[in-house]
Parts: sequence; C-alpha cells; structure tokens
Amino acid sequence: MLINIDFLDRILLKPKALSVFYVQLKNKITNSVLYANKSFTPLDFNKKAYLFNDVPDYIEPTIATSNNIKFIKLNTYKGSMINLTNYSNLKDYLTKHFNAKKRSQFNTYKKRLEKCFNISYKVYFGSIEKIEYDRLFNKFPEMIKKRFDLLGTEHYDLSVWDRYEQNGYELINKKRACLFVIYDGNNPISISLTPVMGKVLYGFVRGFDVHYSKFYLGFTDLIFQLEWCFNNNMEIFDLVKGSYSYKTKFTNSTYYFQKQIAFDPKYLRSSISASIKAFKIKSFYFIIKLLKKVNIDNLYHSYINKNNKEKEEALKQTNINYKYKTIPLNIDDDISKLDIVIDLFREEYDFLRKPVYDILYTLQEPITSITIYKENEESFILKGIKKSYKITVAKAF
Repeated sequence: MLINIDFLDRILLKPKALSVFYVQLKNKITNSVLYANKSFTPLDFNKKAYLFNDVPDYIEPTIATSNNIKFIKLNTYKGSMINLTNYSNLKDYLTKHFNAKKRSQFNTYKKRLEKCFNISYKVYFGSIEKIEYDRLFNKFPEMIKKRFDLLGTEHYDLSVWDRYEQNGYELINKKRACLFVIYDGNNPISISLTPVMGKVLYGFVRGFDVHYSKFYLGFTDLIFQLEWCFNNNMEIFDLVKGSYSYKTKFTNSTYYFQKQIAFDPKYLRSSISASIKAFKIKSFYFIIKLLKKVNIDNLYHSYINKNNKEKEEALKQTNINYKYKTIPLNIDDDISKLDIVIDLFREEYDFLRKPVYDILYTLQEPITSITIYKENEESFILKGIKKSYKITVAKAF
C-alpha cells in the first residue's frame, strides 16, 4: 500500500499533522532546524510505503520511525526563493539586487499610493481579532477572483479556499502564519497569507484590489513582506510554485520540489510498491525532460508570461464589464455648468473607480482633492487641483 502525503499542505495548513510523520525538518541551506518533535509514535511500514509530494529539496526530513528506512528522492519541478542570509537588511538587498532606476520605480509606486490614498500597513502575526479575520477572508477571495476573471483564467487556491479560511485563524494566532494587509482607510486593498516554519516564510497566496493596479501593489506588498522578514530574522523567503515574471525579478535562488518515497526494505510488499511508483514517476519526468531539451517548457512559460503581461496591460483599459477612455481637458474647457456631483464609493459607480485611480496616479493628488461630475450615463468629468479629465465609459462585450 502506498500512502500519499501532500508535504506543503501538511507544513503550511495542517502543522499539527507534522508530528505524525516527522521527528525533525532541517534547512540544509542555513543548517537550522525548522521543526522538531520530541515525542512521536513510529510510522507503520509493514506492507506500507509513503509518498511525500512537493518536498523542497533544501529540507532534510527525519521520519518518525525507529525502522531502518530508505528514501527514493525524485526531482520534479523548480521552486524559487530569496536567500536572505546574503543581505544585512532590506536596503542592502534592494541595492545589491536592483539597479538605481528600478529602486526608484519601486519608491515611486509606494509614494504615489500613499500620496493619493490614506494608506496603512498591518502584519497580523500572533494575534488577530476574529471579526477582522472574517472580514478580511471575505474580501480576500473576492480580490483573487476579480483579478483572475479579468485575466480569463482560474485560480487553484479558490477551489480549496475553505481549507485556508478554516486553518488561517489558528495559524496566525499561533505564529505559524502571517497575514500581510495594506489598507486604504479601513478598506483592505492587498492581502497575503504567508505561513511560517522556523525561519522560513512561505509566499503562499496573495490578492489585491484591481482598482489600484496602476500603483503596482504587488511590488509594494512584496517589499513590505521582505522588510518584515529582515526585521524578524527570517533566513529564507520561499516563493514556492508558479512561473510568474515578478518572481524572476526578486528571487536569487531556485530549488527542486521532490517526490520522496519512504519504505522499509525488509518488507517486500512496501519495497515493490515503492519501486513501481518510482518507475512511473521517473518515466513521466523523463518525458518532461525530453520536452525541455527542445525548449517546450521555455516556450510555454514565455507564452504564459507574455500572455499574462498582455492581459495585465489590458486591465489598464478595462474594468470588469466596462472599457473606458480618458482625455485631458484644456484649461479653457468650461465645466462650471456641470452640477451633478457623484459619490465614487456608491456601489453603482464601482465601475468608475479604476479609471479614476489611474488618473490619480498621474495627477499625484489625494483622492480627497478631486470632484467627479456626471455629464450623462457614459461621460464623467474628473476635476483635480491642477487638471481635469473627461472619462468616457462603454460596456465591454
């Protein structure tokens, strides 16, 4: 019998279950212990073998057993990380990893965000009120769904969201996970759930309000998390699975996820089961390796990254079910006759927030300084301190 264990699921969402399988987990890169279990019940290897999926190769596991077991370790696909031990602090990391132009861009995104909105940053680690947790976890999947609906793709995490919501509260309060939140006033506009094991932070799932996409919230959020890592002596910021362009910008190391088959060679049945499974896995990844030799994977990831980039660019001119155009108005354009002032935060005008926020990024003015007039159902005027813009909105079909 072969028992399948999802390693990432166990360490990130069900840490109590670690004690069933492991005595110790060690970070081979930094030689530090990530997890230790002093009391355990030995695993039963009689007629059984265990397949641990998605084990990062930098983690050295010690199985909870007194038996003389063997491991078959098979590399699958790559993960990415930031090895923080190479840097003294956030400034040192940014200076060594990015040129001055890129650092200036990051600074611009953050400064403009803070200039235009009432921005605050919060890390929940060790304590969060249940009322706020529930509010955030209602908003969290909505952010993810809205963004990926715009991209025309599905997000795996939404299909298992109940697990995150059920486990997250306990993980945060027991310092086994962080919840990073960026607020505009009282409104969460960026949320990231990042489990913690030892001195490793796992960038697990993140979402942001697409209305603010012009401000590149993803970069500001990631740097916010990195700053916390340095302030709390983290050694690794593991960005786990997925091929995304932002990861290649920030990571400084890669590793392999492994499928690890543990079995006791004195039991024939478990040895045969382990060997058959190992052969199937090797065959599958041998084919994958052949495809990589002809650059199929690079072409695929290039296509995915290019396609996602094009879709992200399209977001700048699309707001869910609407498309819009913005036109700067001349100084002598008369808007004094307009008398219908709208409240941007009423639900019926939600479609207008994205183009307004895009204009704010350019104007670099606080949202409290602008007035929005309604000409008709498809035309609106934004009056700022120095400039005004006409926003024309049409249904997207």
